Amino acid sequence: PPPPSIQTDFRITNLADADKIHPRPEYILVIDHLNARVANKYISDCKIISLNGPLPNSELAYNTFMNNLGKLHEVYESLTDGESKKTFYGYWLGNISHQFSELVHSNNSHYILAGFMPEKGAVVIDGGAFDGGSAVIFSEMGYKVYSFEMDKAIFEKLKAFTENKNVVVEQMGLGSIKHEMRYNPSGSSATQWSNTGSEIAQVTTLDAYVRENNLPSVDFIKLDVEGAELDVLKGATTVISRYKPILAISAYHKWDDLWTLMNFVKSVRSDYEWAFRHYPASYEDAPSGLPKEWDIAAFELGLDANDKRYFECCLMAR
Repeated sequence: PPPPSIQTDFRITNLADADKIHPRPEYILVIDHLNARVANKYISDCKIISLNGPLPNSELAYNTFMNNLGKLHEVYESLTDGESKKTFYGYWLGNISHQFSELVHSNNSHYILAGFMPEKGAVVIDGGAFDGGSAVIFSEMGYKVYSFEMDKAIFEKLKAFTENKNVVVEQMGLGSIKHEMRYNPSGSSATQWSNTGSEIAQVTTLDAYVRENNLPSVDFIKLDVEGAELDVLKGATTVISRYKPILAISAYHKWDDLWTLMNFVKSVRSDYEWAFRHYPASYEDAPSGLPKEWDIAAFELGLDANDKRYFECCLMAR
């Protein structure tokens, strides 16, 4: 049962009547992101919590699907296992039909897939490290990890979290050329570059970093860099060609990621095998604003604290 401090009593009401509830609840839970925005405007004295993120644009998804059937078919045929094909099929069917029950989510940790992991002692590149969650997992699996995070504020969290781990942390971004870039610090994993940004970050290429730091090899590359995955891959052509590292590439920031990223890697090396996984968002991946004890209270209410809708897709290659 939940701790005594967690109240599981709840009331279902429409948004217009929510501000009339007395005594005032501590939290008002709304179904989706759009309702949360509306609720915040006129519901007072309560914390407005959205259990789910914004709804995907099913019309855009449908048009993207119909206009790129040939490219999607090529991706589908390149996937080497039945689970990948089932997941890929469910991802598109769920998005274009708005039926989230069609989505097929993996129960494994992000980027961790049997048969797509290197041997112990391998060199792992962690592109878009955020606070170091993936880096620590990789380190505890026996890998030497090089983590890259350009956001200065987030980098401090990364450095603290990976202390005493087998992780080298770098306050820089990865891209297709070496340069400086401006960005606006976000304090979250979604740091975005901006020509008018208040902060400046150094960007290097993976090829240059490996050469300048005399890395003996690169065995695994994980990328989650907010839509810059293709740019990073373009700066890693020598590494990919020479070492053929296992790849775990986030492929959900842009609708064309699935075929654009795969086709670029194929143009460098045509002998990769491919898999596809789709992950739900947990409290750790996308905090809802509720205390962690919400997981316990949600279970008592028959709710799931994980968001089982869109969220992260990953292309794996070996």
